[in-house]
Order: sequence, then C-alpha cells, then structure tokens
Amino acid sequence: MLFAVDARNRSISLGFHEGSDWLIRRELGAMADRSADEYAWFFDRAFQETRERAVGRVDRAIVSSVAPGLTPRLLAAIKRAFGVEALLVGPGTRTGVRIRSDLPQEVGSDLVCAAAAARRLVEGPCVIVDFGDTLVFSALGPEGDFLGAAIAPGIEAAALSLHAGAALLPEVLVERPARAIGRTTQASIQSGLFHGYGGLVDRLAGLFRAELAGPERAAASIEIVATGNPAGRELLGGLEPYRFVESLALDGLVLIAALAEESGGGRQRQKGARAP
Repeated sequence: MLFAVDARNRSISLGFHEGSDWLIRRELGAMADRSADEYAWFFDRAFQETRERAVGRVDRAIVSSVAPGLTPRLLAAIKRAFGVEALLVGPGTRTGVRIRSDLPQEVGSDLVCAAAAARRLVEGPCVIVDFGDTLVFSALGPEGDFLGAAIAPGIEAAALSLHAGAALLPEVLVERPARAIGRTTQASIQSGLFHGYGGLVDRLAGLFRAELAGPERAAASIEIVATGNPAGRELLGGLEPYRFVESLALDGLVLIAALAEESGGGRQRQKGARAP
C-alpha cells in the first residue's frame, strides 16, 4: 500500500492507495507548532480507517512538500507511523514531466505532481488551474511538458487579507452572491471576491489557451484541468471543456511513486528489515 502526502503552507492532503484505487483521502491543517509525533498519530488514525478495505500494510510512502519547515517533521512522522522511509519529490526525482521553464529548479513539486497527473488525463496541451492556498495556472505543452505558470493569491487568502487589512470589514464565507451589486457589507465583499476572481480565472485561462493554441488549433479547444477547493468549480463559469479532479496532485504522486519503483528506488525498507 502507498501512503501519499501533498503538503502546502496551510494544508496537507494525504491518501492511502492500493491497487488502482484510493482507499481514503483526508485533509489536515498545516500547523507550525505540530510535532512529528502528532502528525504520526494523525497518519495512523487515518490508516485505521482503511482496515475494512485494505489487504496489506503501508510499504511505500511519497511526499511532495512546498513547506520547507514542515518537511522534516512529515518525513519523521511517516517513519514513526509506518516504519518506512518516504520518497521526497524534488530535483532528480523521475516524474515523467519535462520542465521547460527558464528556471526549472524554481518549480514547486506540487505543480510537478499535478502536471504528472494531468498529462495522463489529457492528450495534447492543457491548462491546470489549482484552487489552493494560492491560485495557480500551469501550462502543459503538446507533449505534456511543463511550460510555465501564473500565480495569484488564493481566494480564501484574499478574503482573510481583506479582513485583516480593514478592521471594519467582516470575515465572510466565499460563495456566489445573489447579485453583483451588494446591498450589505457582507454581500459586497462576496461580490468583489466571487465575481472578481471569476474574472481573473476567465482572463488568465483565456490568455493561456491562446498562447498554447498557436495557429494549429482553436484556443477554446484547449482543455482545462481544475483541482483544489471544490468551490473553484463555481469560478470556472463557461470555460468548457474542463474537468475537475480534486485529488490531482495526489494522483500525480501515485504515478511518480510507480516510476520510482520501476527504477528500483521506490520500495522503502520496513523498520528492522534486513538488506537483501
């Protein structure tokens, strides 16, 4: 069984994968003061939920992390919970994705994992839209190569920033308002966030599609693969064709783990096991 972890600055996605299916997927908050022992406890509790469906134990683990301060604790927690050394996705990891940006070392492992899964789903170029802690647009070329990205604050981060920067503005739930012209402070904020981000998504997706299409194909035919917060579906508007894959980065981790295993680097040794 494979244990996969996608760690961001404010959230951690994890899942247990066996055969061709996810047994379970869960979300944790990424807390700066949470210890490796605490994370190990959460990982073990999540594993207990797989008991009715699992046929084996965790014998492999893989981690993507764009939160450097959190990474060592996650790796230690996995070792304590399951007795395996996790593969950390980073420079030198075989991912199946060629990075064609100017500075490949700057590309986060979360974007690479999402790209690995998206190129398996889509034949030809596509745009990945990740509604996460940040709002990230990634461009994949005709051969599935990672070409570059655009990064903006995530909509929930923008809502929190608005509340923090203006004392009289309340913190609101981001959702579609009844009308664009808000008649209360809460409705006005919801309109600005929802419709403002809807316009941002439409604009950037359109620009990406146009650049990817070139003279060979219609821009509107470039598929969008969206992921992250399910509320992002509401912001996609009429951007067809698109598909929403909530577990995109985790799916990419499964593919990368399989490549590592093929090359002999994916099978972690159990605690106390003897070398062959």
